Amino acid sequence: MAVYRLADLTVQVDGASEYTGRAMSRYQADAAAAGKPDIFVSVTPEVVERERRLEGDEFSREYLECMSVYREFCEQALFYDVLFFHASAVALDGNAYLFTGPSGIGKSTHARMWRKAFGKSVLMINDDKPLLRFRPDGVYAYGTPWDGKHHLNTDIRLKVKGVCILEQASWNEIRRVSFPEAHDMILSQAFHAENWDHRQAVKKMINLLLNRVPVYRLKCTASTQAACLARQVMEQGNGRAWK
Repeated sequence: MAVYRLADLTVQVDGASEYTGRAMSRYQADAAAAGKPDIFVSVTPEVVERERRLEGDEFSREYLECMSVYREFCEQALFYDVLFFHASAVALDGNAYLFTGPSGIGKSTHARMWRKAFGKSVLMINDDKPLLRFRPDGVYAYGTPWDGKHHLNTDIRLKVKGVCILEQASWNEIRRVSFPEAHDMILSQAFHAENWDHRQAVKKMINLLLNRVPVYRLKCTASTQAACLARQVMEQGNGRAWK
């Protein structure tokens, strides 16, 4: 048994292997000091098998176990107003910026351009699977141990300043988009819950996200110019710009 802190929730994980323990070690908490867990996750052959059916046979059992822990956590965390969101999340000047879109669109590449353009001022919150928590004063992004192939994450939380939907292009252009235009893409990148109640919780939080946080569409090259343009518009909340 081990205890972790994820999105300010205390999570008890039973039956996990050393592989999962190492992967989550940065988020481990002192069990005595943490108090009563908010969420319990038990690793069983059944949950690992379910993960294999969802992810495929090409992954190791250790990897599938680690992902099954995240899936079990995410299912329960929905009822604490916590949502998994598929994005690359960066921190700059005390704010979080999220870049999302279909797999392979270039989220990690664009985040790398921010690091290249703005240097050590940029911190990677999570390069693939951050958590969002919905609070009365805004939406916060959290680091998690599940961080994509580049393994970039930080145990931090910051308020989300903007969400950017990426598209590859031969030029750089960014514009703010409306709720209806953004909705389907943003929903598709959120946690895919398995039962009806959980899916309704996801939809509720996506609606809150779109109402509380500006969403942009960025057509861009893999360049620092694209990063500078995105930062300028998202930081100031402008409607449209290009270079």
